[in-house]
Amino acid sequence: MKRLIISSAVALLALCSMRVSAQEKKLANLTKEDFIADFKLAVEILKKQHPNPYKFIDSISFQRKVDSLMEKAAGQPDVLSCLQYSPIYLVSDVHTNLGVSNDNAKELYSLIHLFPYPVVIERGKIFINIKGGPVPFGAEVTSINNMPVKDILQALSASAYSDGHIPTGMDRLYPNFQVMYSLLSPNQSTFQVSYITPGSNDTKKVTLPFADPTQAFHAGKMGVFPVNLLQRAYYIYNNYYDDTKTGVLTVNTFAINESDAYKEFSEFFKEINKRQYKQVIIDVRANGGGNPAISALLYSFLTDAPFRNVYNYRTRTIDIAYPEYAIAENGRRLSDEDLQTQKNFLYQRFDKDSTGLYIGNARLRDGLLENFPADKDAFHGKVYVLTGGGTVSAATYFAALVQQNKRGLIIGKETGSGAAATTAAWFMKYLLPRTKSVLSVPMSELYFFNATADKGHGILPDKEVPMNKFVSYIQASKDPEMSYTLELISGEKH
Repeated sequence: MKRLIISSAVALLALCSMRVSAQEKKLANLTKEDFIADFKLAVEILKKQHPNPYKFIDSISFQRKVDSLMEKAAGQPDVLSCLQYSPIYLVSDVHTNLGVSNDNAKELYSLIHLFPYPVVIERGKIFINIKGGPVPFGAEVTSINNMPVKDILQALSASAYSDGHIPTGMDRLYPNFQVMYSLLSPNQSTFQVSYITPGSNDTKKVTLPFADPTQAFHAGKMGVFPVNLLQRAYYIYNNYYDDTKTGVLTVNTFAINESDAYKEFSEFFKEINKRQYKQVIIDVRANGGGNPAISALLYSFLTDAPFRNVYNYRTRTIDIAYPEYAIAENGRRLSDEDLQTQKNFLYQRFDKDSTGLYIGNARLRDGLLENFPADKDAFHGKVYVLTGGGTVSAATYFAALVQQNKRGLIIGKETGSGAAATTAAWFMKYLLPRTKSVLSVPMSELYFFNATADKGHGILPDKEVPMNKFVSYIQASKDPEMSYTLELISGEKH
């Protein structure tokens, strides 16, 4: 049975929310100094707990940038404006995040004067993503309140961080543009929008009133793109197109158990083999990862022969930093027994090497199939894999398996996490004392294919949708990567 993904009603700042004590201070009672103090504490936790905080930045530059951010935060007029200066992005790790509490997230949403319409952001351009408003659907925004789009995106870039130097994090950010942009100036009463209408070179201007939370949330749900909302609503969804002999498998997570995953994958590939399809499209653009073993399981349905399925974990520390702030998934403070259990788990599964790093041992890799066999129902036709900045962690590993084994064509954009390594596996959560914000820190790095270095880039696509085509697809309410791939398939048949 397909499992429905339940999406959060309020997605703010790409921040996590968590149930915490009912005695927490309300956002209205918090000060800039409260957030700055917790930002600084979060940095100290990262220095001690993160498996590799200085992978893409040296310690001196890191601290200098932290100090600069805290100085800017202190100079803001209010708490809301201060929030944009969180230093978490400086570690360049897509899995590390800091989120306000659930109650404060709701209050935050209610206090902002919100930009009224959802948008699509693509390669430095912003397009209106709703029909029926004073700005036409698909119009290209050139400035808001006289701030050019390139400057707007630069101001938001810190929040769109991915692993290393990957530039496609905006794929995950833009659905929250109404909140993210509005936090740059949370009390803005109007928005003067300059835009170019579809099919024209003329720039027009319109002044829009801010939206309240109800209006903004409704408008966000009315966004046209992405158009494959049904496919995005489930963990795994399949489509069959007899006219082109093409099967489409949308896989939105690898955080599922093996039996459920195998059932879904097996049913799909048995069906396309039965129908004698010529090609499959596997869409992992919105896949936030999970278990790399499930990535390998999916790839086993595409290969003709056994393949190398090799990855391992490493970290600087197996200790628990700042245990007095450590919490469980439900927000409960970790007891001494909880903490000791976690330490024992790591101690048993990591061995220190000659360089001082802790490397996952055989016990940690127990059950890992390094020579993974092809499935009995494997597909032998053409394979196309759709990727983007939302393709993270184990989903990137799946794309890496396809690309390294030359099994298919990668179409879309660079994945949101590294091709050689990312952070993964176990996470420590910390409840910061003054604001009750929650910091989530991965406990280890995950290296693929015995990699020894990480250049800070993801899987690069074999083909990217040309920008002019992307714009035309958006304006026609079509899914760009899917439409482009189907056109490629159609062209190859002639």
